[in-house]
Amino acid sequence: MKSHHNILNFAHSNETVLKVSTLFLLLILTPVLVKSQTEPTSRKGSFTFYWGYNRSAFASSNIHFTGPDYDFTVQKAVAQDKPAPFNLNTYFSLNSISIPQYNYRLGYFIDDHWNISLGLDHQKYVVDYGQTANISGAIEDYYNPFYGEYDNESMILDSSFLLFEHTDGLNYLNIEANYYKTWKETPSGNVRLETNFGGSAGLVIPRSNVTLWEERRYDAFHLSGWGLSGQIGGQVLFWKHVFIRSQIKGGFHHLPDIMTREGGGSDRAQQVIWHVMWDFGVGATWHF
Repeated sequence: MKSHHNILNFAHSNETVLKVSTLFLLLILTPVLVKSQTEPTSRKGSFTFYWGYNRSAFASSNIHFTGPDYDFTVQKAVAQDKPAPFNLNTYFSLNSISIPQYNYRLGYFIDDHWNISLGLDHQKYVVDYGQTANISGAIEDYYNPFYGEYDNESMILDSSFLLFEHTDGLNYLNIEANYYKTWKETPSGNVRLETNFGGSAGLVIPRSNVTLWEERRYDAFHLSGWGLSGQIGGQVLFWKHVFIRSQIKGGFHHLPDIMTREGGGSDRAQQVIWHVMWDFGVGATWHF
């Protein structure tokens, strides 16, 4: 139980972590550009830090809701991500840098090719408002306007029935292993074209905003499940220390324990989210 609270505390403090991480990146960029050219050419033992932003696409998902007087499934719910409109203040000010869909990673090269990193993929997931979806199951509260049994029947997903999103966000805290290969390098070694591929696994700690039947149910961080994914990407490395990276990551989040009511209780939702994420950003690599 103590470790579970620690994870939740991490989630609550993620904005502070983001601000510290950004300052950390700014601090390391200056010294790495002026480091001596006599440093080791091997990547083994070097560190990396990366900051970027993402867009995501999601497959339709069945969402199963359970509680004291209801047990039903919304079938093939369609959802989108929710990127913040681009402006310099939103994406680069420390006061609002956690609003967009972001990624950050801290990694370490265990040899010349393999990098192991810990990072956070902050996606956002919003079930489309006003869509029509089929539901199956039962709502047994006689005073509920949706009281009754359902067998693959159509329902409009709007504020009177269901609002469902992970917008702050669908947080994937994961360990990633990547293999790097150099394809092209200038004679001076100051510009290098590389590709990477690998996989990741980790915990999913969404901040879910769920409203059933016009009752505000839940809007807080909660350890809801786990995820697996694979990725492939490319980067351009400048002066052996600064890089621009783009990557495509695909996989699924298995969420068997989504909280849907304030204060806990037995109200839960479960779903599996298949996704593809594209991210783009900048970073640095260095030896101590």
